[in-house]
Amino acid sequence: HRFRRQLMCHHCGHASRIPNACPECETEDALVPCGPGVERVAEEALSRFPEARIALLSSDMIYGGDALRQLLAEIEAGEHNLIVGTQLVAKGHHFPHLTLVGMVDADIGLENGDPRAGERTWQLLSQVSGRAGRGEKTGRAIVQTHMPEHQLMQALVAGDRDGYLAHEKHMRERLDLPPYGRLTGLVISAASASDAERFARELALCAPPAEGVRVLGPAPAPLALIRGRHRVRFLVKSRRDVNIQAFLSEWLGQVKPKGSVRLAVDVDAYSFL
Repeated sequence: HRFRRQLMCHHCGHASRIPNACPECETEDALVPCGPGVERVAEEALSRFPEARIALLSSDMIYGGDALRQLLAEIEAGEHNLIVGTQLVAKGHHFPHLTLVGMVDADIGLENGDPRAGERTWQLLSQVSGRAGRGEKTGRAIVQTHMPEHQLMQALVAGDRDGYLAHEKHMRERLDLPPYGRLTGLVISAASASDAERFARELALCAPPAEGVRVLGPAPAPLALIRGRHRVRFLVKSRRDVNIQAFLSEWLGQVKPKGSVRLAVDVDAYSFL
C-alpha cells in the first residue's frame, strides 16, 4: 500500500511497515511497489493530467460510511472530474457527470480457477461500464484485456447479454458444473507443508468409488500459505442426484486429522482459493 507505506495481507489482515532493506538479501531500497493498484493508477493519472481533481474510491483509502457518503456527494456535485477506484465503484453509485469508464486488467478475474469466474466477471464489467452515461450525456467504456477474442469480451462489446448467458449455460451443462452439478471443496491446512501433503495423500488413497462422483486433487491451494498455515485442496464434482453428504461421511470417516492438521469442507463451494 503505497500511500500508507505498509505491507498488508488482505486474507489474514497482517500489516507491517515497508522495511528499508530486504529481509532475505538485506539489500537496501530493494522493495519497489509495482502493479496496477489504485494508488499506482492514481499517481499515473496525476502525472498525465496534473490539473485533474482526482477522487480515490477504495475501501483501503476511505475510513467509515460517513467519509464514503461525503466523497460520493462531492463526486455527484462535480467537485471531482476523475475517479480512480476498485470494485467499490460498481456498487450501484450514481455519477451523473461520468461519461467515460476505463477498466484496467478487466480479464484478471477469468484466470483464478473459479468455475463461476465468467459469470462474476460479466456482472462486474457490466456494472462498471453502466456507471457511464447515466446523466444527460452519453457514455462509453474502454476495456483493457489480454483476451479480446474471449467469448465474454466479444459479448460485452456487442451488448449481447443473452448470447453470453446461453454460452455459459451450455458450457456448464456440458461439464456438469453448477447448477447442473455440484462442487465440494476440501481444504487441508497444517503448520508444515509436509504434514498437509501427507494427510492429503492419506485422504486421497481412501476415497471410496462412487457413481456420479469424481475426486480431483490433491493439489496446492491457489493461496498456499495463510496465517502461517500451508494449504492443500481437493475438489469433488458430483451429479445433483448424488447424496454428497453420505459420500463425504463415508470418505472422511476413514482417516482423522492429527496434530496441527485441520480439514475444512465446503459443500456447494463458492470460494476456490
